[in-house]
Amino acid sequence: MKQQETIHSQKYVLSHFFTIYLLITLVCAVQPTVNAQMNSNVVVPKVGDQAPDFTLYDFKGNKFTLSKLTKKRAALLWFTNLCEGCQSKIPEVQKLKLLYQKKDIDVTAVSVLGEDRATVEEVIRKNNVAFRFLYDPKGEATERYSGKYVEGTCPLKNIYVIERGGKIVYASHLPG
Repeated sequence: MKQQETIHSQKYVLSHFFTIYLLITLVCAVQPTVNAQMNSNVVVPKVGDQAPDFTLYDFKGNKFTLSKLTKKRAALLWFTNLCEGCQSKIPEVQKLKLLYQKKDIDVTAVSVLGEDRATVEEVIRKNNVAFRFLYDPKGEATERYSGKYVEGTCPLKNIYVIERGGKIVYASHLPG
């Protein structure tokens, strides 16, 4: 009899465990969708649009205003959450910077991690980042280009090429 009670008790615990597990999984799966839907009224720029202007500071404290890049032929902006995939692209972006500086094109990354400055500074140090990396603590520039940042997600459009005069000539996703 005791063995049957033990088996029944184990089944009861397992069934409740699986129910709780499924509920947690459902909540975690639905939350990014809810966040994205709340963000659905934000329109990200596309090719042919005028690039939204912004002013941010890099991690060295230097001020950067997009519209003041008038002496450059173009600018490449990369909005990144520095996930593993994005970090794997840093060497490619470094190569782009070296290639494009000869063609008078500015390469700049923008952190979409909000106030998480420490993570970005660590990645910059670890990878000897040679391109400008901007700090967007309030997410204002990020929202103008990629929509409101949803933690754990990558923006659908995270790389832009903007020609002199501010027109977007390329907008895509740098896969990571």
